[in-house]
Amino acid sequence: MRTVDSLPSTLYPDTIAPVRRLMPEEVFVLRLEAYPQRVSKNFGTEGGAIINCYVDADDLRAAELRALESIRDECWRSHGVDGWQLTCVDCADDTKPDYGAPSSRSLVEQARVNGGVCVFHIWPIVAPDALDDQT
Repeated sequence: MRTVDSLPSTLYPDTIAPVRRLMPEEVFVLRLEAYPQRVSKNFGTEGGAIINCYVDADDLRAAELRALESIRDECWRSHGVDGWQLTCVDCADDTKPDYGAPSSRSLVEQARVNGGVCVFHIWPIVAPDALDDQT
């Protein structure tokens, strides 16, 4: 586990009005862009990723902190939040994507049981902007 001093100085929720979920069944879905750290097994082979983190938290700030911790635990570094939403099991789509990933509904269910789950959508290092933030 990483130390608190490795957190960004400003979190996305610090720039907007506080956001809290209205029902305990809701989970936050955060979309973040990230890059592998030098110590990552993905460094030098993967360019980066869009990461969707499903987090069972009472507010957006706690959700982002938990998502950042999960991403750091995988030795990736977040470049920032691309967006977020609240969803619930009954609201989430149960259709599995063509490429075999779990459905949104199953990810929401997993977040409710485990506290959170992140799905990495990785792009190769040969992508035009893949090395921009890896230095």
